[in-house]
Amino acid sequence: MVTRKGQAEPTGPSAVCGLAGPLLMALLSGDEAGVDASLAEARRIGADLAAIARDVVSPALEELGRMWHRGEVSIAEEHLATALVARSFSKLALAVPPPSLGAPRLVLTCLAGEFHELGIRIVAEVARSAGWQAEVLGANTPREAAIEFLSLHRPAAVGLSLALAAHLAECARTVEEIRRATPGTWVLVGGWAFRHDAALCGLTGADACFSDAVALREWLAAHREAAAGRCAAPHVESSCAAVAAALRKKVASRR
Repeated sequence: MVTRKGQAEPTGPSAVCGLAGPLLMALLSGDEAGVDASLAEARRIGADLAAIARDVVSPALEELGRMWHRGEVSIAEEHLATALVARSFSKLALAVPPPSLGAPRLVLTCLAGEFHELGIRIVAEVARSAGWQAEVLGANTPREAAIEFLSLHRPAAVGLSLALAAHLAECARTVEEIRRATPGTWVLVGGWAFRHDAALCGLTGADACFSDAVALREWLAAHREAAAGRCAAPHVESSCAAVAAALRKKVASRR
């Protein structure tokens, strides 16, 4: 994890790294049962969702991406693999207890122009396992729509996904607008772009930047207590009431 205060100690890979190969083979053959088995074995060994995402899923998908660049797999095959991972990871996450009532909320979204949403869907499950409520706005979310949603719902934190370094300017502008619209909300960024160039983190203006799911899980666990119960605090009761009133008005206008 990289923050504006510097770089945290890295967390090493877990014992399940060897399962990335079998997972890739299952993905290439469209074998959903094999994908399920690879992830289930990682869980049996003792890896949590974050470690599975970092040490099994990410290496397999990165190699699949390299194969696509070399022309060894088609876009259709890559899309099928993505769908298989999404289904299998979601099934694995069903065994994790849901966050408690009143848990802090994290909203995850892909920046405008970013169409790879598997990462934030996996991160949402990791966040729930860390005791946070997590909501996903999906791929290619227009900045204006995201800001409107955040202004209305006021989560404790928002996570922005950036896969392409070309969208760094859009990321920085989105971070700036979130700060103006929802003061006090933590702004987090992560994605493939930062995994390969950590120096980009300092250009986003975000509170924290993550290159993998384990680093994010550790940050969420460390900040959960501080973030919990924000809407229960006396100084924000009025803003929570305003949010409820705005939601009722919006629903009524659509009838």
